[in-house]
Amino acid sequence: MKRSRGRFSFRMTEDESKQFEAIAAPVVTDPRVTRMKKYIQHGNKSTYDHCIDVARMAFLINRRFHVGADEKKLVRACLLHDYFLYDWHTKGDHLHGYHHPSIAGRNAEADFSISKKEKKMIETHMWPLTFLHFPTSRGGWLLTLADKICSSREVIKKHRFP
Repeated sequence: MKRSRGRFSFRMTEDESKQFEAIAAPVVTDPRVTRMKKYIQHGNKSTYDHCIDVARMAFLINRRFHVGADEKKLVRACLLHDYFLYDWHTKGDHLHGYHHPSIAGRNAEADFSISKKEKKMIETHMWPLTFLHFPTSRGGWLLTLADKICSSREVIKKHRFP
């Protein structure tokens, strides 16, 4: 495990970057996915950039802690976990947090022929908010954790205190 000043490094090596890009490229270059660049997730971060950040974080946690999740399924599910394709700040009711995992799962299934496992990972990523819909795989737990880490970072940056 790579260490930096006595801590684990959460920076990708050159080889890891190449491996991540090889898995991510078919999804992130798809025109349907690049539409997510139009929508803001948290702060000033687009949904597209947020999903890439979540995928990178989950990939690294999986690697650094030897979790053993299937990397291809993990990265694909992370990249599509917020594939709901609308501005959640203005559309629909105020229950976006509860509804968007199933919307993203349906959209991903229709557009990308994802596996049942990938769909389940997407549908459960908002746990514990969606209390009865919890992750059931290593990848699902990694997606949930990485999403919380990245979302927290985005919100904190937006609301920085002097």
